[in-house]
Amino acid sequence: MAVGWVDMMLTTPFAHLLAAAMPRVHRAALGLLGDEQEAREVAQEALMKAYSARDRYDPERPFYPWMYRIVRNLASDAKARRRHRAVSGLDTERVVSARADQLAQLAQSEAIAAVRAAMETLSDEHREILAMRHFQDLSYAEIGELLDLPQGTVMSRLYRARKALAAAMGGEA
Repeated sequence: MAVGWVDMMLTTPFAHLLAAAMPRVHRAALGLLGDEQEAREVAQEALMKAYSARDRYDPERPFYPWMYRIVRNLASDAKARRRHRAVSGLDTERVVSARADQLAQLAQSEAIAAVRAAMETLSDEHREILAMRHFQDLSYAEIGELLDLPQGTVMSRLYRARKALAAAMGGEA
């Protein structure tokens, strides 16, 4: 029985790195894109691209910063494609029942949608650093390493990004 490329991919040591990174890759893509379906697609593409480029990975260096750069580039490409597509109608949620838990879920969904909409108005720099800190739960040091920035710069960019997000949401800037 011939072994396919997927079977080979799953049995390599590099595959273990990819498997361990999967949740972080998805959170990174979601934070950068704000759309669950698009994030899933970018995460899958990033994992496949990383596997294809495994010979360019330097095992002497941390894996996730290398992987994050792939996710970041693919998310940037996806956003560019998104700008060129026609905007379809808004997704709507229908409330079937007025039960309190459903209303609470609706309120939470609306709040999440408001944050995502406000995030879309931010610069790529602000959106990225907020996503890294709040969606991926990265430390200031980890963000600094991924973006090649000193920790103080990370902190000041986060401060400015949070102020921009508050302003975009109609709060005090």
